[in-house]
Order: sequence, then C-alpha cells, then structure tokens
Amino acid sequence: MRVADRYDLQLTRYICKRCGMPIDVESESFYWFSGPNDPHFWCPNCEDFPKAEFPGIPGEELPQVLQLPKNFLCHIVHRNVSPDDARLGLYRPYTKRTFLRQYLDWLDAKAAAPCSQWSASISPFQAFDLVTQEYAESVNAEIVDRCGDEPCQFTQERALAPQRTVRCSVLKFLCDVKGQWGLCETGDEAMILHWYVLLTGGSTHYPMLIPQPALLSGKRRPDFVCYLPVSRFQYQPVAVLVDRPGKDPRLVKGEDDDYEECRFVVKRITVDGHGSYFKAAREIKNWLDNLDRPSHGSRCQPTAQKTR
Repeated sequence: MRVADRYDLQLTRYICKRCGMPIDVESESFYWFSGPNDPHFWCPNCEDFPKAEFPGIPGEELPQVLQLPKNFLCHIVHRNVSPDDARLGLYRPYTKRTFLRQYLDWLDAKAAAPCSQWSASISPFQAFDLVTQEYAESVNAEIVDRCGDEPCQFTQERALAPQRTVRCSVLKFLCDVKGQWGLCETGDEAMILHWYVLLTGGSTHYPMLIPQPALLSGKRRPDFVCYLPVSRFQYQPVAVLVDRPGKDPRLVKGEDDDYEECRFVVKRITVDGHGSYFKAAREIKNWLDNLDRPSHGSRCQPTAQKTR
C-alpha cells in the first residue's frame, strides 16, 4: 500500500510477535485490545491468542511541536488552518506540505519569505472504477500546490534523476548550511534533504524529513526524523542518521538504544562525500515506502492489553 493511502486507513494494526501476522481492526480511533476476551484478540495464522504489539505509536501520542534550529517550531499540523482545509484534509501530521506552510510563515515573519505566491487547493473529480470501467458514485480529490503560475516544486516534483536546475527558492533557503535560514547542520544532510524533497513529490501526502529536531529533552538531536503513517491512527517514528565511515560502534549503539527506547526505528545512511546524494535520498525513500512492519527491538511496545 502506498504511504499516501495510509493517512486515511481506518484501522488499528497489531502484529502477532509469534508469527508476524498483521491483525487489523477496523476502527474510528486507535483500538486498544482489552485482553483475551476481546473478540479481535486472535491470530488466525497461529489459531491461538497472539503475543501482540502494534507498530509505532498511537497518533494521539505524536509530539505536538518539534524544536528545530534557529528557534523554528514545527507543529504537528499548520496551526492556522481554515475549517474547510481541515475538513478536506489538506494538512496531515508532519507531512511535506505541513512543514512547507509553516516554514514559509516563519520566513515571512522574519521578512525573508522567498515565495509569497504559494497556494494549496483541492480539486475534486469523479472516481473511475477500473473493474467495471465506469465512473463510480464516489468522488476523489487531488491536492494542487502552486507557486505563482508554476507547480510547486517542493511538493510536486518527482525527480527520476539528479537535476542541475532547481527553481525552488524555499528549498535553497532550507538547505543552505551557511545561510541565515538553513536548518541542516552539515553539507551531507543538506544534500540528502535536497534530493529527498525532489524525489517525493506528487498530489498526495508524504512524510517530511524534518532536520535537527531536539528529542529526549534535548539529549539527542538526530539528523532527521519523520513520522510514517501506519494507518490514520498510528505512526511509526523514524530517526534518519547520516554517518561518515569509521564511526565508533559504541557511539552507534548508544544512539540506537536511546532512539529505540522511545519507539523510533533507526535508519542509518553512510556517506563519504564522493558518492551520490541522490542515491542516498532514494534509498531513504524506498526504505520508508517498504517500512510496514513493527519496530523490532523496541522496548516500549505495549503488549495486548490497555496500559493507559
């Protein structure tokens, strides 16, 4: 299933730790197993009660705001969203569009906005049933992001190969390590973020690779985090760490332990300054697209009973 489709998936997913079987419960909010008497508490593959865990965290436990460098606060969704935009689902937790809107507002407040003509709208259209080859009664919607008269490169671009010309001034601001408004710490991070943004465009939602957030009360500041949807009510926190060759294994283990303790899955990318940053960003995207599993090794996953 595409990542974009999971934002509207109306279910709660558990995983049987014994056999790895997904146990999906249709729900209108996060569904907590109540115990062995719960009618959903059963693994059809094992034909037994499961040792169940759920991937990620409930959506209600997502951080409401992330502290980024230079006092930029990234909120879970855009705070000044209109009722119509909220009803139509224009912004979702920590997506590229949500980040872009807040970053533009931050730049505007600093009198540094490089793009004052950005807009997002929803264009509805009648759904087409591929099975019956007829138009259905349901209506689908496409999100249209524009920067003036042009498609928004930050949210719409789907680069298939490295490009020499990038017209998005916002992306240039964001990835300018030496600039006043850049949020990346190193050139490696900036180049990976640059290509990640240009690889993951489209008319739907996609998780933003958020640079340098302060986590664990400031103890850790990973290169990037993103919050990958498992369903509408679940998200898998991911920490993406950019390493140079020869990093001390003890440091690696210490970092991994800290992130996994707080239910993050860790993805490490090793760069040497000579390889392709485009390929590194594509590796991250492909890995996220296929990360539809529990966070193995996490010590914070509740078992099949409500522990609130």
